[in-house]
This record gives sequence, structure tokens and C-alpha cells, in this order.
Amino acid sequence: MVSVEDPASLGKAKPESPDRTMDLERAMADLPEGARTIFILHDVEGYRHEEIAAMQGLSTGTTKAQLHRARRLLREALG
Repeated sequence: MVSVEDPASLGKAKPESPDRTMDLERAMADLPEGARTIFILHDVEGYRHEEIAAMQGLSTGTTKAQLHRARRLLREALG
């Protein structure tokens, strides 16, 4: 947490612990393949649903559903 009393700490986030990073990587690896692919393309690489749908030969609705599934599964795994 950023301390208001310490102006030098403003804009500096607390570094992630290696354990937390490993947990996220492990949780992502455990996702079903389709959900993992959509999650990485959308949330990590920044592609839009329309672009992902064209790349993967899916409908936009399917990419949105897979992303929702991936996020839910990640929340459950990391919660």
C-alpha cells in the first residue's frame, strides 16, 4: 500500500512476490486450452474479441464466453 506520509512512495507499487507470480503462472497453465488461449490473446497481448475470433475461427460470442470462463477459473484458483 502507498503511504500518504511518504511522498517518495507515490506511484510505486509493491513488487509482486515470486510465490504469487508462480501461483498465477500455475493457474494459467491449468486453464482449459481454449480458455487459456483466449485469456492470453485478450488480457495479456491486448487483441480485441473480433481479432481473436478471426484468428481462432470462432464467433465473437465464443471468445467472450471463453474469456469469462478463464477469468472465473483464475479467480477461483487464486482466491
